[in-house]
Order: sequence, then C-alpha cells, then structure tokens
Amino acid sequence: QVIRTIAKEGSSCFITQYGKAEAVMLSVGRFNELMSLVEDALDEKDEFLALRVEQARRNFKKKHGEKFVL
Repeated sequence: QVIRTIAKEGSSCFITQYGKAEAVMLSVGRFNELMSLVEDALDEKDEFLALRVEQARRNFKKKHGEKFVL
C-alpha cells in the first residue's frame, strides 16, 4: 500500500529506526527530478569553476599571479 501511494502521488516516505530517520523511499519520478536538479547544480558549478580557471590562466600568462580558492 505504501509503495502504491508513493508511486501514485510522487511523494516520499522516511523510514525510521529507533525513532531516527535512516532512509527515504520515494517514487522513481521524484528521484529522477531530484537527480536532474543535482546534475543542473553541478553543471553550473563546473561552468563557474571553468571560468575561474580560465581567468587564473590569463592572469598567470600576464605575470599577475592570483590566489585561486575553490
């Protein structure tokens, strides 16, 4: 019954052990949505990092060292 409800509603369910949340059950659709959001966020971070690396390379070529913090 729980699986049918989660699949139908696209919701999630926390699974607890000794009163503490230990796992989450969610629909495949919701899982895919969350993974898409994570991938988008990582892509944006990769783009930002690529721009910072390119800027640091240009500054290095100009002999203007730059502290580069990730």
